[in-house]
Amino acid sequence: MSKMAQDNSNNSTTEPNHRDIPNEPCENFTSYFMGVVPPLNRWLLNKPWPLKFLNACLRGYGQPVFLNNPFSGIIIMVAMFLQNPWQGTNGLIGLVVAQLTAMLMKQDKGAVENGAIAFQGLLTGLVITAMSGTPQWYAPLILPVVICSIISVMLSSALGNLLGQWGIPAFNLPFNVATYVFVASVWSSKNAHFPIAVSPVPKSFGEEAIDWIQIVQAVPIGIGQCYGCGDLIPGCLVAAAMLLCSPVIFFHSVLSSVIGALTGLALAVPPADIYNGSWGYNSVLAGASVGGFFMVLTWSSHALALFSAIFAAVVRGSLAATLNGLPVIAFPFCISAGLFLLVTSNSKQLIRVPMDQITCPEDHWKNSDLPVIMQYKMKTQLN
Repeated sequence: MSKMAQDNSNNSTTEPNHRDIPNEPCENFTSYFMGVVPPLNRWLLNKPWPLKFLNACLRGYGQPVFLNNPFSGIIIMVAMFLQNPWQGTNGLIGLVVAQLTAMLMKQDKGAVENGAIAFQGLLTGLVITAMSGTPQWYAPLILPVVICSIISVMLSSALGNLLGQWGIPAFNLPFNVATYVFVASVWSSKNAHFPIAVSPVPKSFGEEAIDWIQIVQAVPIGIGQCYGCGDLIPGCLVAAAMLLCSPVIFFHSVLSSVIGALTGLALAVPPADIYNGSWGYNSVLAGASVGGFFMVLTWSSHALALFSAIFAAVVRGSLAATLNGLPVIAFPFCISAGLFLLVTSNSKQLIRVPMDQITCPEDHWKNSDLPVIMQYKMKTQLN
């Protein structure tokens, strides 16, 4: 047991705080580009705010898939502009607007500096543009992107406070709500200024042979769909960004995307919906969140992550049928991950990482002092 854990055991009446559970990665060569890159954070301590702002925005690019790494963020930003320069531009606008809004609203300093709030605006800009039926570079579309990005920050604070009572993060639920409200409103009113793109009705299961090459391609495409990107190369770049930051997140994301595609096949959905990654991304997010990010990685949490990926895909199918043409966005992920993170056990195999100690799965597994975390877990349950 570490000295810190021994000190804590001698003072059992004190509830652990951010000093009681070490979360800094081991100082080695990989810490300069993998994980949360702590040397960069220390270097930025006394640097001008524009550099800190840039760092927060780059980290924000990775936050939708649980990557707090500016180098991964650069790769993902490139992927967004390769997918569609107009979509990438609106994503960047949403990200910057959300970051400025979070700063003006004096949100949690750590969350602001890590882009953990601004990513809601990034997703808002990307997905609104992806769903829009307007021409490329249609400037008026920037208006709803800006407004919805600002609202997503406000919802992030509100939903974070609400769900935090159960120890559950807001995930990307703020972006989901802000985007869905806008899309549903213009879709129902047949708004001519902001039309919603209508996808052709795909062929039913069994009407054509399954293209297994496209099924394989759907795995990285499903990862890219976490950002509203439905092309192969951007999806591969997002997967590469995951591998750079956290091999654990990469592994769970790939496996969960496979699970999402196979679940779609098992439910006999139109193959085209599997090919475009629509059945993969909710499973990716659910599996990666449970598999080592919000829980310490064990065989039990790994199994729980796989079941959460299956459940997310099933919820995706049920919501698609219920919403009757409206997008499900990432609501299935929020439902699945939220429920599975509430699963408890008396064993040491399902251990939630305290919200203020989250870095990356490798750090949680290697550096977390399990006796201290278990004591924290018992105290929070008693309180």
